[in-house]
Amino acid sequence: MNDTNTGKPRKIVACGEWDSPLTAELIFGQRQTPAKPLPWNGGVLFLLNMPGEGNAQALMFGDGRGEPVRISPPGFNLRSKVHEYGGQPYCASVNEIFYCNFIDQEIYRQALHPETGEFSPPRQLTDSAAGQLRYGDLLHDPHRNRLICVREDHRGAGGNPAAVANALVAIPLDDDEAPQQTHQQTVLYDHSDFVAGPSLSGDGEWLAFASWSHPDMPWDATTIHCARLNSPGGIEDCFATDSAEPASQLQPRFDREGNLYFLSDRSNFWNLLRVDAEKLKPGCTGEAMYPVAADCCGPPWELGNRNYAIGENGAIYLTLVDRCRWRLLAIKNGQARELEAGMGLLEHLGTDSSGRLCHVSAGDHDYPAVHLWDTHSIERSTERLQRLQDTHSAATTRRIVYRSAVPPALDAERISRPRHFEFRTQGGASAYGLLYEPRNPDFQAPTGELPPLLVNVHGGPTGTARAALNPLHQFWTSRGFAVLDINHRGSTGYGREFRRALEEQWGVADIADVIAAVGHLIATEQVDRERLAIRGGSAGGYVVLASLAACELFSAGVSYYGVADLEMLARDTHKFESLYLDRLIGPYPETAQRYRQRSPINRLDEISAPVLILQGTEDKVVPPSQAELLYEKLRGRIEGVEYISFPGEGHGFRQPANQIRALEAELDFYRRNLLTRTS
Repeated sequence: MNDTNTGKPRKIVACGEWDSPLTAELIFGQRQTPAKPLPWNGGVLFLLNMPGEGNAQALMFGDGRGEPVRISPPGFNLRSKVHEYGGQPYCASVNEIFYCNFIDQEIYRQALHPETGEFSPPRQLTDSAAGQLRYGDLLHDPHRNRLICVREDHRGAGGNPAAVANALVAIPLDDDEAPQQTHQQTVLYDHSDFVAGPSLSGDGEWLAFASWSHPDMPWDATTIHCARLNSPGGIEDCFATDSAEPASQLQPRFDREGNLYFLSDRSNFWNLLRVDAEKLKPGCTGEAMYPVAADCCGPPWELGNRNYAIGENGAIYLTLVDRCRWRLLAIKNGQARELEAGMGLLEHLGTDSSGRLCHVSAGDHDYPAVHLWDTHSIERSTERLQRLQDTHSAATTRRIVYRSAVPPALDAERISRPRHFEFRTQGGASAYGLLYEPRNPDFQAPTGELPPLLVNVHGGPTGTARAALNPLHQFWTSRGFAVLDINHRGSTGYGREFRRALEEQWGVADIADVIAAVGHLIATEQVDRERLAIRGGSAGGYVVLASLAACELFSAGVSYYGVADLEMLARDTHKFESLYLDRLIGPYPETAQRYRQRSPINRLDEISAPVLILQGTEDKVVPPSQAELLYEKLRGRIEGVEYISFPGEGHGFRQPANQIRALEAELDFYRRNLLTRTS
């Protein structure tokens, strides 16, 4: 039989056994992904991982007219450890860059020499007690020659998460060559468990930021604070805004007139609100700028997310997601115009005073790219176009500063595009997923054969399936597997109510959704009921183990640093998530019995399928003791159980060699334990 697109003969081979040129080495050994762009000096600063340096993040600069140049030298890794997940680790002034270095968590500075265009070597700014202090969400205050940032203080905590202190601090920028001691820093705000997102008004007189305290997570309930600053930069008056009812309020920012913007889910969806400058006072309420039944951002696991930007021309640039597809809108005078649509990823918007807009985006057929727009051209094009749909016109308004190269092995004929679908689950509720069908121009399945299915469960559990090109999914689909990327209840991208449907139901509702989704695909004859596997990391790893205990659908399961013992997690994790389970399961120890009932470690007799356990030895979120205990209890009873530990890795593998090893081990595991089962 011939392929209708290429005319080449296709081999008839059982699904899951197809050969693919897309190897683990091609996925992890060479891929570079840009992140966290910021407009600067006519171009864009952004982070880029360096596979040859263990995926350390380097700071780059480009303007789309040539190859980007590297600013931070080899040996530096721009990454924060705040909340263990980090986030935005750098900021810039007119002629200086400031960033956190991963290895010691100190802040360094590099100066640009305007005449030569070269940067000075990094100079250490802080001296933070042997890594006991961590910094993130850096903001330059040009009015007082200082940095404002989030500081996480582990001094004296002794491993006790409750004793870790988070605060908003100011760090002076003087010309002293010696690193500054901690006593030189000024604490601006420390009256909550967590702070994030500092933002200054244009005149430097107001500071806005978000805060929250346990047991809330930032997607549960946060407070936006507004503080008036005196000349030295101290807080004279600080009050909460829009606090009539609990809501997740994020990313506060001022425009040049002093109006305050932020995202809030008080309407069920994260939408953009504004408080006019003259109304800034305790309890002031924001007005919706663009009411829409769609989320404009995702969950803030990392610091420094930017899902909207304020233009100099009076426009607001805003992202929103619907059915896993992102759009970029320009909003002005109450009217919205679409600039981008159908994207699988679209984030980190930024603008500057010269009318430039940047962001990172990716479709379902390409890797992420950094875009730089001329918003003045966008504005002029409005006079000609009701909506920006003309490809030529769009091209004249922006440049691509950097795009990750998709390997030739992943060509258009081999890329499986995701299909979003809705299904009914427990109690008649709805849940969602992205289905990737097998696709390889060199192979086809025998007549009547249905493909094996890999269910992929995201982390969080407030994560979400993304429609952006995911080489891991393509690794499987090009070998003849179908992939279900599930958005169970509790996932983001469908509003607050859907997200909160998992409260006290973790390990119940999401498991029911997994079973219902697989049942839907079996009933509609899209997958082979005898060849089903489930995989996931972190909270997704927990769903893997809990699903294996709850049903006999799956022939194999793969847990990447997954939670096995909920009680152990409640007693031994980092500050950010130390009371997270209070909402997901219930207060501990008051509901300890519920923790025991839902812990896979206490239900191992109900697991019959082999499990592959992958774990980093330096994981502070899910300690390796959980994986070790799980393996010890399973290996004597179930044939095929495997455990691989990765020295030096934390919560998520970053070393390319370890990423390659893990994926190849997973493929071998399925070959032995999944593909041997036939329908």
